[in-house]
Amino acid sequence: MKNKMNLNRACRYYLLRDMDVVLSIIGFVLLTIGFNYLLYRGVFNSRGDGFIILVTYTMMIGFYMILSNSMVVNLTVKDKLNKRIEFVLASGVSIKDLVKAYAIEMWRISSIAPFLLFYSTYVLYDFKTHFKYIGAIFVTTILMLYFVVLSLNIFSLYRKNFKFFKNLLFFFTTFMIYMVGNFSDEILNFLNRFGIDIIGLVISVNFIILFGFAGFSIISLRRMSNESVITREGTWS
Repeated sequence: MKNKMNLNRACRYYLLRDMDVVLSIIGFVLLTIGFNYLLYRGVFNSRGDGFIILVTYTMMIGFYMILSNSMVVNLTVKDKLNKRIEFVLASGVSIKDLVKAYAIEMWRISSIAPFLLFYSTYVLYDFKTHFKYIGAIFVTTILMLYFVVLSLNIFSLYRKNFKFFKNLLFFFTTFMIYMVGNFSDEILNFLNRFGIDIIGLVISVNFIILFGFAGFSIISLRRMSNESVITREGTWS
């Protein structure tokens, strides 16, 4: 137990000293402040709860994915490429414990901006929707994102071309934000046309992704061994 706590502290210490991580958090907090200012000014009052929920959800996912992707590259991938993982594993640490420590600390740090966004949005915007539904979106999103970042760490240890993997994640995330930002009205009109509730849809999507990545990560962790990670070569290409 003590070794696991030391692993967590070491990961947290390294991540919070990484300038990319710190600058990303500051940038996301500033974006949150900007969005909250627009809410405070009433710019989106006429758009309705559905629009605010969709945009807030997308921003939470975007913030989390971009930041966690940066941390996976700056910690997990670098540890793999410079053979630091081999040194840690040689000291008697299990790769399973190491990956879990990576994931839980990345999850905690990546959740800072989404939580601030969720909390401030709920305080500043007069939702007609009951809090329990808004809260359910946040809770299921955060739970889902833990298994996503755990899976990202597992993926990164077994990928050969790390740069392609990083760019693919970044492209997908920015494309998702772009599509929602430019076609939010069309998306909501499409859902309304078929009587689909945005809250129910978001929570359902969260559970589907959660169970999918949870299943993958649990099965992968069971099969993972120190030897399989050490013998897997990787390049930054």
